[in-house]
Amino acid sequence: MKILVIVSCFVAAVFSICVSVEAGAETADNHAHKTSQARQNPDGTIEFGGEFKFQPPPPPWEFIQGGDAGGFAFGFYRKDPGTSRLESTFFAYDEEPYGYSRNPEERAGEFLKRFFWASHVKVAVIERKKMPVLGGEGFVVVMEGKDPVKKTKVRSKVIFGKRGERVVAFYINQWRTDDGTYDLSAFDAFDRFANSLRFLRKSFYEAL
Repeated sequence: MKILVIVSCFVAAVFSICVSVEAGAETADNHAHKTSQARQNPDGTIEFGGEFKFQPPPPPWEFIQGGDAGGFAFGFYRKDPGTSRLESTFFAYDEEPYGYSRNPEERAGEFLKRFFWASHVKVAVIERKKMPVLGGEGFVVVMEGKDPVKKTKVRSKVIFGKRGERVVAFYINQWRTDDGTYDLSAFDAFDRFANSLRFLRKSFYEAL
């Protein structure tokens, strides 16, 4: 399966998302390595690494496994219709979003200090609210930004929740040209993914 890698640029292992670009297709061997930890159940759910279980979005969304340098655990990518190769959507689950606070709302404030920090994107927060996440306290931030240099725009949503005592996050970025239209159905797919995630065992930190 062809994977077009979205470079969401979590620089120096922090959760800061830069400009997404199409990096081309990976080899079959690389793809097999990336998906080797994922197993699909008869009910359509996916178990990943023996640690996570979730409901994936339908095709044409493509599963992507993160890594030590990737800044996220796993996620899904979709190339969207449009005149630009940058018109795409990517969402993921991250075990270590940038910041230090164990309070989801405070962590959101820390995170925003680095959001798109290595790009020309100017971001405005359009919604922020408390809500239950992963069965406990959580916080949600919705943002839109524009890159005047590349003449693109992005709509993003970040959901902060807790796994044990640690804050984790889900995020989505949807890129469009300046005159493009956002596809909000992708955000519905993202919400369903986030709401479906279950932990099959304690994390490394919880087990200490």
